[in-house]
Amino acid sequence: MTTTVFRDCTLLDCTGADPSPHSTVIVEGERIARIARGSEPTIARDARVVDCGGRTLMAGLTDAHVHAAIIETDPGRMLRESPATVAIRIKDVLEQTLQAGFTTIRDAFGIDWGFAQATERGLVRGPRILFTGACLSQTGGHGDWREPHHDDVPAEGIRGLVATPRLCDSPDEMRRAAREMLRMGAHGIKLMAGGGCLSPTDELEHTQFTIDEMSAACYEATTVGKTTLAHVYTPHGILNALRAGVRSIEHGNFLDEESASAMRRAGAFFVPTLTTYELISAHGASQGIPRRMIDKIDRAKAGGLESLKVAQAAGLEICSGSDVLAAMQPFKALELGLKARVLGAHGAILSATRTNARLFGLDREIGTVEEGKRADLLVVDGQPLDDVTVLQDARNVRLVMRDGVVFKDLIDRG
Repeated sequence: MTTTVFRDCTLLDCTGADPSPHSTVIVEGERIARIARGSEPTIARDARVVDCGGRTLMAGLTDAHVHAAIIETDPGRMLRESPATVAIRIKDVLEQTLQAGFTTIRDAFGIDWGFAQATERGLVRGPRILFTGACLSQTGGHGDWREPHHDDVPAEGIRGLVATPRLCDSPDEMRRAAREMLRMGAHGIKLMAGGGCLSPTDELEHTQFTIDEMSAACYEATTVGKTTLAHVYTPHGILNALRAGVRSIEHGNFLDEESASAMRRAGAFFVPTLTTYELISAHGASQGIPRRMIDKIDRAKAGGLESLKVAQAAGLEICSGSDVLAAMQPFKALELGLKARVLGAHGAILSATRTNARLFGLDREIGTVEEGKRADLLVVDGQPLDDVTVLQDARNVRLVMRDGVVFKDLIDRG
């Protein structure tokens, strides 16, 4: 068993506690074995010692809303490439994500089971992947990519590589699709419960799926201990999703006090995704996104920070997801700076570590630096609580460890 000792670190354990300077963290195998604050314990002679030089050591970041397989904003263009090219480009996205400090991601549709398997086997040097596979959408909903005058879908999925939306228009169709995703090992079921920015035939304010339809998928997920996540913007759509049994509300840019209170009573998590609106608003036209879709993006962007304030006032469990696409994939950590405008730096970091781990059902394994947990650790230049934007530059992430294995090490030993 390999022993790694991180000495002289400023420990930001992501439990909510203040940083502890001059700390030592000892990793044995894939677990954190011991933490010593303000002192240095006896170190085994054969241990690998990492002198952090006062740098911050913290829990690995996580992202609860990723689309690693969306490497083009036009799905048809992406899937006109060869499967080999698509696979290599997705591999690059995953490996860059880990190098930026994200040790776990929840892919909110697109990544199929194959990349989760390849990463688990060590064939891809990427983050731990919690995948949902295909999202479920009604005809004409956010997952229906057809233009109004087209009948054929613009892109088909690639089995084991890229999953595309499944159209479901009854409880039975929802049940079958949910069971199929769960059969393939999906971590959760993604529902398109409302209109979206980049879909061609709906508006943000549209409510999609009946409660009975969503309930069928939620039931199937709960029977095997999995969760259901819903793309939805409006209070009415949020209330419908909650009544159906959804416990992870994605985006929610028009959240109000009534829907926030309902989320609190239901024990639902809130996953705002501020980054995607900022980036698409600024750069979407250059990526070929039509003006009518960018207009919807701008309307959603306008409600983002306000919905975060409402969620904070309601005492919701606020998670962190970036929802970045295509050329914007490297900017996942921008989400921390945007959330910090409301939550503060510490609150933003906790949303991307401790709270996301709770959402994933992995809070006994990851999300904080505590003895017995998996050694998902970062060593970072600077003090993120003083300036959370240091995490937005991957060059400041000097070391990345996942499950006790070092995947990046730029610490100068000289």
